[in-house]
Amino acid sequence: MMNVRSCSIGISIMRRINLILRSFFPVSFGFVFLTISMGADAGGKAHAAHEHGVAAVNVVAEGTSLIIQLEAPADGIYGFEHEAKSPADIKRRDAGVDKLKSNADKLFLPGADLNCKSTGADIKPFVVDATESGMASPSVKKKSQKGIHGEVHAVFKFECSKPVLGSKLKFAVGEYFKSIRTLKVQVLSGELQEGSTIKNDKGSVNL
Repeated sequence: MMNVRSCSIGISIMRRINLILRSFFPVSFGFVFLTISMGADAGGKAHAAHEHGVAAVNVVAEGTSLIIQLEAPADGIYGFEHEAKSPADIKRRDAGVDKLKSNADKLFLPGADLNCKSTGADIKPFVVDATESGMASPSVKKKSQKGIHGEVHAVFKFECSKPVLGSKLKFAVGEYFKSIRTLKVQVLSGELQEGSTIKNDKGSVNL
């Protein structure tokens, strides 16, 4: 039986998922960046504190569609965590973002029989970790860059030829971004709501 705390978490998650489904499943499929936090606690904390080598992955499965959100330390995507301003840094940042966007089908691996294809991505290349002391919102990036832990937030959408419920999802994020060794994954698919930790791309999650 689900305890009171689990029930509170579930209600919080469902509210966020309703927002996601309304934004991602209209006829236009217009992409709007959403900072969902399926691993949030009952107090509404956005996500776990910034941790090098660790990325959060939130997965929503609905019918033949998959929405996958990735929150990763910026240094794991393009090699540094401050806001890119110099031409050299901007070039490195853009290369990392392009690598992320162009390899969506290779980073996240639904079952081959589902014939899933990436149909869009929305990427925020620099988001300040709001869990840090004194950093309650992205507006803090206007302050001193010293000590700031930037993140990359991305949302990917996949369309499949078959319903995804009951299938498995594998990962190859570490293969393309070597410093990301651990994925903290949260899944909402039908009645399923569960979390898993994937290390070095080994293992899978149920959808």
